[in-house]
Amino acid sequence: MKIAEALIERKAIKTKMEEIKKRIYQNAQVQDGDSPTESPLMLIEELNQEVKAFEKIVNQINKTNVKILLENNLTMAEALIQRDMLRYRHFIVANLADKATPTTERYSQREIKFIPTVDVAQIRKSADEIAKECRQLDMKIQQANWLNDLLD
Repeated sequence: MKIAEALIERKAIKTKMEEIKKRIYQNAQVQDGDSPTESPLMLIEELNQEVKAFEKIVNQINKTNVKILLENNLTMAEALIQRDMLRYRHFIVANLADKATPTTERYSQREIKFIPTVDVAQIRKSADEIAKECRQLDMKIQQANWLNDLLD
C-alpha cells in the first residue's frame, strides 16, 4: 500500500470513529419504557476496533515518514512539519495584511483615522512567496506519498 492510500484509509477510519461516537451519544438515553436503537456498549466495542485500526495505520505512517528522504534531503516527517509551519506563517502574514489594510469606515474628518503600521503591498508579496514555497513543498510531499510504500 502506498502512503497516499494509507492516508486515505486513515481519514476513512477517523470518519467512522466520529460517526460511531455520535451514535453512542444518541443512544445514551431513551425515554422510560423505550429501548435504544443501538446498544451503546456494542458501539463502544465497535469504536475500540476502529481505534486499534487507527493506531496501527498512524504508527505505520509515522514509521514510514521518518525513513523517507525527499529530494531536498528532508525526511518526510521534517517536510510535514515544515509545511505546517509554512501554512501557519502564511496565515499570520496574510491576516496581518488584511488587518493593516485601511477601511473606509470614517463618516467625517473628525473621526479617528487609522493608518497601517506596515507596508501592506510588501506584506502581501511576502504572503504570496510563503504560499508558493508551501505549494512547492506540498507537491514534493504528495509525489512521495504516491511513490513510496507504507512500511510495516
